[in-house]
Amino acid sequence: MKPTASLFAKILSWFFLNMVIVAAALMVFFIFQQRINLQALFGRQGVDRLRTTGMLIAHDLSLAPQTDWKDILSRHADVHKVNFTILLPNGAVFSSTDENVPQKIRIKARGVLRQRSAKNRSMLRRMMDNSQHQPAGHSPTSPGRPQQNEMTGKKLSMHSTGFDKMPYFRMQTKKPTRYWSGLRIPLPRGQGHPPGPAMLLAVSDAFSGHGFFFDPLPWIVVSGLVIMISVLFWIPMVRHITRPLTRMTGATEKIAEGSFDISINEPRSDEIGRLATAISHMTARLSALVQGQKRFLGDVAHELGSPLARIQFGLGALEQRVKGEGRQRVKDVMEDVDHLSNLVNELLAFSRADIKASTVKLESTLLLPIVQTAVKRENTQSVEVNVDIGPEIHVLASAELLTRAMANLVRNAVKYAGQSGPIAVTAEETREIVKIVVRDHGPGVPAGLLDQLFEPFFRPELSRDRDSGGVGLGLAIVKTCVETCQGTVSAANLQPKGFAVTITLKR
Repeated sequence: MKPTASLFAKILSWFFLNMVIVAAALMVFFIFQQRINLQALFGRQGVDRLRTTGMLIAHDLSLAPQTDWKDILSRHADVHKVNFTILLPNGAVFSSTDENVPQKIRIKARGVLRQRSAKNRSMLRRMMDNSQHQPAGHSPTSPGRPQQNEMTGKKLSMHSTGFDKMPYFRMQTKKPTRYWSGLRIPLPRGQGHPPGPAMLLAVSDAFSGHGFFFDPLPWIVVSGLVIMISVLFWIPMVRHITRPLTRMTGATEKIAEGSFDISINEPRSDEIGRLATAISHMTARLSALVQGQKRFLGDVAHELGSPLARIQFGLGALEQRVKGEGRQRVKDVMEDVDHLSNLVNELLAFSRADIKASTVKLESTLLLPIVQTAVKRENTQSVEVNVDIGPEIHVLASAELLTRAMANLVRNAVKYAGQSGPIAVTAEETREIVKIVVRDHGPGVPAGLLDQLFEPFFRPELSRDRDSGGVGLGLAIVKTCVETCQGTVSAANLQPKGFAVTITLKR
């Protein structure tokens, strides 16, 4: 088998091809996300959200005295569902809550505040100049896209103030667990404070900050699309594998039931194709072995028939001539020969039933006369057999084979359960099939042996003498005759006691 034709190579190639398609889909997503304005569709993410809010908070703080900063931060906290804290370089702290800022957060914030480059100072002076030259009642604006102040209704521009370039950090503290986002913001000259940098801290007990730090919706959408693409991509490959396996499973189940006329055609060069070829080859070999075994048994039984007949004739003549103790010995030998003759007849019937399957002609046959003939042949005066079958029921079968099967079933019921109660033979028809059931009130068989009852030479009893019954071919003959008629046979124990054999035939 070529490596490229193996199932492993196919699955591996399909996997990498799936990765390529997913990567291409993600690339297209990121290329076109600006054009389709995903930020407007899903909301601002992480840093942009904090920077926009920082711009609005800085503007509001510049218009109010420091005594009002706590109220301003509280109003913004109510809007965004996170707490805000302002740290000034001189160590002053203004917060929307009474929660203390951990020491490591203060150290990190002071370090960020000290990172003042010449570019930052130039940006701050430009902000101050813009704020001083704005007309009264207007907020700082720029040619960039205006942003609406959620608290005052005034429009601001994040890009013109340089907020998109301000230093930013994320940290986590424990006991209790808090998630901190810090952003350095420039405070323009306001009421009672000089211009300068400040550190805006947003704190939440949730990693996403209730949607303020991180909005998972876009990633959920992207993940869902990736999963959907992968599922749709893998469906053909999975069906390519499972469909032939399903067909081969059904075929092997039929083979396990003894049906060897199975043909599996899977024109593939991978492991599944090799498995199908192996199953077909195995089925052909099993069919040849079984047919050869039955033909051998039939030939042996046929060859033994004539000598046994001559022995029986000779013993019958000898019995008439001897007297006394010798005559009793002859009778014992005749019983053994009769038992052997019955065994040979059973073997002959078993082999002929299946060997002639291809030449048997099935035709519509009335069921009631067949059952009555079988019951009459096997019934005894001491056993009650009740037949409840409609006179109009027809089945598709061979009258000879079906009579032999029914006779064996009635014989078994009489032998093993004749003294436990009446034996019932019933039939029930549907649109397509007819179910024939032979029930008795005997002890049944162990549940673990039900599947083996129809195997040749199988007997639930350990003994095999002529006093305990036949040789284990009765139900095997029943199965062979029924399957030759294109039907099925099964056995089951009844509750609280009893045993039933069901034959299913086509109408």
